[in-house]
Amino acid sequence: MSLGSYFRGLSHLFFPALCLGCRRAVDRWDQLLCVACEAGLPPNDSYRYPENEVTDRLAGRLPLVFGAAAYTFREGTVCQRLIHDLKYHHRPDVGRKLGRRFGERLSQLPALDDLSGIVPVPIHRRRRHQRGYNQAEAIAEGLSGALGAPTLAKALRRRSFQGSQTKRGKLERLENVRDSFALGSGDFSGRHLMLVDDVLTTGATLDFCGNVLLEAFPDVRLSVAVLAVAER
Repeated sequence: MSLGSYFRGLSHLFFPALCLGCRRAVDRWDQLLCVACEAGLPPNDSYRYPENEVTDRLAGRLPLVFGAAAYTFREGTVCQRLIHDLKYHHRPDVGRKLGRRFGERLSQLPALDDLSGIVPVPIHRRRRHQRGYNQAEAIAEGLSGALGAPTLAKALRRRSFQGSQTKRGKLERLENVRDSFALGSGDFSGRHLMLVDDVLTTGATLDFCGNVLLEAFPDVRLSVAVLAVAER
């Protein structure tokens, strides 16, 4: 046994890698879920249809080339626990890994053949300082690795800080994000961009972000990918 293998084994003995779903030990540090919890995370394949849960929720507000969600978000599920760890337990690797997995599923779709950039929904610099990263950017980086399109983290910026959206009602969410986003840097005329966020609930955030881009570049083409769409 090599010295490296010995220390990895010793580390695993005292600090075992845990499944993020049930918190039981798993075999590898890079393994997010055990077999049982993996089975409890069924993919959302509605993106195979032109009209689906993502496009329907943004219909009439944001013209889309394509819309997709990797999973369905329900209370008390493995999906909820993964996103909670991504956002609140300093696990950007969850976003990158699930984003990469999602991107591999989307990589053969003709609708994304001309995709030229992936735009994560921005967070305010104060939130980024608190969290240490932008969870949407982590997802975008994973998607980027699979789709071969660059992550455009500076395409948009968030200019106000209103706190978490998690416990706000629909009208509060709308008020909270109105005028919160502004154009960042880059010329995106005639390009096909994918907006990325963690969870799609009312669609307000993606609506406002997308329309900021459309106002500046009327010929931009937009798609949306989210890690999860909230169950209605």
